[in-house]
Amino acid sequence: MKTKAMALALLLSLMGCTESSEETKSEVKKEMEKAGEATADAYDSAKESAADSWDKTKDASSEAYEEGKEMASDAYDATAEKAGEFKDAAAKKAYEACVKMKEQMGGDVSECDD
Repeated sequence: MKTKAMALALLLSLMGCTESSEETKSEVKKEMEKAGEATADAYDSAKESAADSWDKTKDASSEAYEEGKEMASDAYDATAEKAGEFKDAAAKKAYEACVKMKEQMGGDVSECDD
């Protein structure tokens, strides 16, 4: 497109140096205007495409971040739940061991409730 516009500009400048009809000059001028409009349209199209791509990338990144955040939260919740289960199981085992020891040694089982 750039080459065509340059060629038309050269042709127009040469036509100014020679004797030619105003009609030919007008036609060349119209062609140059068309080339300029096509260039502007191509630029606008590329700019819109880049903006659309940026929006899609931004949306995808935002979605991935939110999904990762949810996964991390779920993993944290599962870990906390499992830790609570382990804590309860350990407390129960300690109580059972205390009761067994008190029964075998003749101690007061109510001391295991502390």
